[in-house]
Amino acid sequence: MNNRNIYKLKKIKHLFKLFFIITIFLHMSNPALTNPKKIIKNVICKEKNIFKNFLEKSQNEYLTWFGLSEDGSTITELYISKTTDSWTVLETDTNGISCATIGGKNSLMLNNN
Repeated sequence: MNNRNIYKLKKIKHLFKLFFIITIFLHMSNPALTNPKKIIKNVICKEKNIFKNFLEKSQNEYLTWFGLSEDGSTITELYISKTTDSWTVLETDTNGISCATIGGKNSLMLNNN
C-alpha cells in the first residue's frame, strides 16, 4: 500500500471519529433523548361487561370504534357520548378483562371521507 492510500485511510478514519463524536454530542444535548419522561397512569381493570354497562348507563358512552392488535391479543375500543362529548378508551384482553387506559371530555367527531 502506498503513502497516498494510507493517507486516505487515515482521513476516512478521522472522519468516522468526528461523525461519532458529533452524534454523541447531539444525543447528549437533546434532553428528550437523554431524559425520557415516564407516563404514569391510573388504569382501572374489570370484566368487559361491567365496564360496558357502566359506560353506557352511567356515562352515556357507546362503542363507536374498535381495532384488533396485530398479534390478536388485545382489542382497543373507543366509547363516546354524543350528549356530553366524554370519551373512554378500553383495552380488552383475550380473557375478557378490560382496562380503561384513558378518557376525557370535549371530544370532537371528525368526518372520514
